[in-house]
Amino acid sequence: MNTLFALAAVLAAATTVPPPASAPPPVQVSISVAPEPASPGSDAAVTVVLKPGPGIKLNKYPKIKLQVPASPGIVAAADGAIGASAPPPSDQLESNYYKGTVDPLVVRLAVDPSASSGRHEVHGRLSYFYCVAASGYCAPAKVDVSIPITVR
Repeated sequence: MNTLFALAAVLAAATTVPPPASAPPPVQVSISVAPEPASPGSDAAVTVVLKPGPGIKLNKYPKIKLQVPASPGIVAAADGAIGASAPPPSDQLESNYYKGTVDPLVVRLAVDPSASSGRHEVHGRLSYFYCVAASGYCAPAKVDVSIPITVR
């Protein structure tokens, strides 16, 4: 009987299918900060560049938003958005999508005057709305982002 269980376990292990690889995100996000390094008490510009994957349309409405909560001793809270404030007319729905490149989103962060020197990671939340061209499926996306800021 133990032999039968051992054989069953070996067969089960041999036929186990690995989990599927996770699909790439619909939009690639890259973040840069200037100036590098930033001075305490100054502003640093965070630039977010979004690159939709093949067959993905990035919406102008609702707006693409970046929210950065305050990181005490590093930066004050900040937010910014790009896109349209209202949906397009129903006969111009295609105008709601970015064509080709997406405008960069720039958010100014106020660096705390008492920020310590060195590299810091500031967390933020990026939200956008995208559609899959082939199926017409549309969905909101909320992505946690890490903003690398170096203080002099």
